[in-house]
Amino acid sequence: MSVKIGFVYFDSPHIVPHFIGTVAELVHHFPDVDVKILVPEIKHDYLEKKMKELDIPSSVMKPLSTYWWKKIAYSIQGRTKPSNRFIFYKHKDYLRSFDLLAFNVFNHMHIKEIKNDGVKFVFLMHGAGDRHYPFAPEYKPFIEQFDLVTTAGPKINRMFKAMGAFPHTEFKICGYPKLDVVSAKREKFFENNNPVVVYNPHFERNFSSFEDWGLKVLEFFAAHKQYNLIFAPHINLFNPEKRLALSRDTIPARFFDKKNILIDFGSEKSVDMTYLKSSDIYLGDMSSQIYEFLLTGIEKPSIFLNSKRVSWEGNPFFNHWQLGKVIDDFEQLGSVLEKAEKWVGDYKEIRKQMLDDTFDVNPGKKATRRVAETLYELARSR
Repeated sequence: MSVKIGFVYFDSPHIVPHFIGTVAELVHHFPDVDVKILVPEIKHDYLEKKMKELDIPSSVMKPLSTYWWKKIAYSIQGRTKPSNRFIFYKHKDYLRSFDLLAFNVFNHMHIKEIKNDGVKFVFLMHGAGDRHYPFAPEYKPFIEQFDLVTTAGPKINRMFKAMGAFPHTEFKICGYPKLDVVSAKREKFFENNNPVVVYNPHFERNFSSFEDWGLKVLEFFAAHKQYNLIFAPHINLFNPEKRLALSRDTIPARFFDKKNILIDFGSEKSVDMTYLKSSDIYLGDMSSQIYEFLLTGIEKPSIFLNSKRVSWEGNPFFNHWQLGKVIDDFEQLGSVLEKAEKWVGDYKEIRKQMLDDTFDVNPGKKATRRVAETLYELARSR
């Protein structure tokens, strides 16, 4: 008897690499599993591209429509992405037909009523950073809705454990599936051989350095042509589909013409590690991409912008700031960059320790297979 597993994908393209490899494993190696990727009726170019790369049949994608009257309202509003709440309500009986539903975010939990029919809920933890999401106390009620949470390594499990008891939720280390499906290589984006800095500010206003210092960063590199800059913010910082996102007009036109500055608001290269692999120095604040960056080279310098001047030492949500230099005064940026080759070696040991703690690697089994087996076993137990 077959089991039905659905992957709920109603978010931005940066989520795709975190689940698509697991879908491929289930499709190709678990013949008694009926797999569906549940999506809204909009374009999914990046998802379709990754499906083709991994030989996933197009029939695996299952678009879910919204109500006709909502389509009219969205048309009037100029909105392209429909509300998932209405879609989930319209298709609640279909959703209840699954043995297991897997999520990469938990802001879709207004469909939790379908759990009354025994559908297993799984949170496929995306990213492997230290930010308060989803480890702060206010997120505990959401996590408790899941039967299982898959994580990248021991660090994440410890952070969940620190939140208190979860009597009905299992936490299982499965590795980092994204690494199995990204094939990006270092690319040359500039006409010179100067050091390349990637600036990767987060989208959450409480933590992001962009609104305080972002334009200062661009001004600095425009004036210091001995460096190249890839400005690749978190994809949601300027995402027009996000209510609180910044307008792309925030970036003055003059910066787009600089030969030593590349600006990318959210293409594939900003989510498939291309820019991380093509950069020599990381500049950021709270993004978990710092750990992905370090995977591309343990000797690469990391610089963190403390534009909010937070007291970060000893705060577990800022653990990654131990991996490099923290700047509390923007005027320090020039001297920190200039001396990067001298201080980078000071952090080599802690980088290795924190990477090992963050990513659990099983040489004999890919993370995507580990997650697939875990989902299969749970779905069969329904």
